[in-house]
Amino acid sequence: MADATIRRSALAGLAVPLSAGSGAGITLLERHPLVMINLRGVADAAFCDAVRAACGAELPVAPNTSGTGPCGEILKLGPDEWLLVADAGAAWSEKMIIPGATLTDVSHARVAVRVKGAKTRDMLAKGCAIDLHPRQFPPGTCVQTAIAKINVILHQPQDADGFVLYAPRSFAGSFWHWLTGSAAEFGCHVIAPPGDGSMPRR
Repeated sequence: MADATIRRSALAGLAVPLSAGSGAGITLLERHPLVMINLRGVADAAFCDAVRAACGAELPVAPNTSGTGPCGEILKLGPDEWLLVADAGAAWSEKMIIPGATLTDVSHARVAVRVKGAKTRDMLAKGCAIDLHPRQFPPGTCVQTAIAKINVILHQPQDADGFVLYAPRSFAGSFWHWLTGSAAEFGCHVIAPPGDGSMPRR
């Protein structure tokens, strides 16, 4: 597995810090670097036990759900498919021993952007047909959908602090321009990823 800490982000040069003052209704933060592992297997009792032993987390089995563990989050993508997401340096990797599982490092395949703020749902509604009202999309929900005609994994973490959007690396530039353009009317504040030495611009 390639070292995620030295992998260049597809948003390098785009997701630069931007200050919008105290009234910003949208805050954008690229989550980088991340380790993302595609997990496949049949979610029977033995498989769930094996995932729990390896990851220290319960495997979410209900549609459109996610789980959390000491290393990161597990997003359910399909009947036999999940995405494990952890910060770089975490113990999760494609080398974990999980009987009956296929593990593939897909860290290079997507960019991840955290979107939060009072106007987040209003902004996402411009390009997403999913009902994001808290009654329909509570914390822990995860769906695969289209935003601005780009296939995206849309996740609201258990901490309910906004949403995390996972977009294909090949569409990173287009997706970022849509995000910043859609957020502009609400005031957009871009935060540099941890360890980025960039200075905010106005």
